[in-house]
Amino acid sequence: MAQSQLRQKTSLRTATTLLLAVLIMLFATACGAHTQQASKPTQPKTEKIVYPAQFIHAFVFSDGIRGSRKAAKQFKDSGDFTDAYARKNGDVVVIATEKQRQKRINDYDARITQGENDFQKGGKDYKCQINEDGKTMTVWTDKHLTPDPSFGIFALVPAAYGGKYYLERHTGAWDMAITIRNCHTNQQVGQFNASQGFTLNPATFGD
Repeated sequence: MAQSQLRQKTSLRTATTLLLAVLIMLFATACGAHTQQASKPTQPKTEKIVYPAQFIHAFVFSDGIRGSRKAAKQFKDSGDFTDAYARKNGDVVVIATEKQRQKRINDYDARITQGENDFQKGGKDYKCQINEDGKTMTVWTDKHLTPDPSFGIFALVPAAYGGKYYLERHTGAWDMAITIRNCHTNQQVGQFNASQGFTLNPATFGD
């Protein structure tokens, strides 16, 4: 009887030991899998930002770069985005992370500020007013406006607002209606859409 009980206790200890060994193996395997999974690098989430062909044709320019394919290459080569490519219809698609999107918006804001500041330094009465949606701008100036601030306020600033428009996830056509007033009389002396390009003669803006 004693020998039988001894055999039972021995069998029980053996079974318990085996059970513990199996549990330890399972636990170790699970921990290893969890560690391996946790250490796997995660790729930042990206999104597609679409610049319509009309916008690319009118506003994306740098050192003579024109056309959707060249514009897409410019976006890609800038290093500011994950990728960029042109569609057959002329649209340009930019692939960007949230961090990249915000950085480019900040860059556009800096260009807008610089363009406005450079323009306002051209004359003590020079000023501009841009609606919150970035689609309407009124500029007060006169015939003494010089080429550099002229290009900044009438070309670079609108282009930056347009770039922001699409980065902020808007879609469809974008343009900016620009009205020019004499800074001394408040008389309207010119009007055009930014997509047409600035072709007015400052000599007609009055003293």
